[in-house]
Amino acid sequence: MSTQGSPHLGADEMELWADGLLPAARSLHLADCSRCLASAERERQLFLALARLERFSPSAGFADRIMGMVRIPEAAARRPRT
Repeated sequence: MSTQGSPHLGADEMELWADGLLPAARSLHLADCSRCLASAERERQLFLALARLERFSPSAGFADRIMGMVRIPEAAARRPRT
């Protein structure tokens, strides 16, 4: 059965596939569509590369130091949000 007529996988579906959670019906499309399979494999490689990165942990007080440098113009501070 060909699934070439079904829509290509979107970004959310690529992520589901990388996590092993893509529904069977969409997996059929992936098995039949070289374009989607290539994209999904690239996504998987990206996720694997990101998982191997060292975790960044800012030092204590980092947020307070940054926020201490933020200056909000007085007019902007009084402007109502829409």
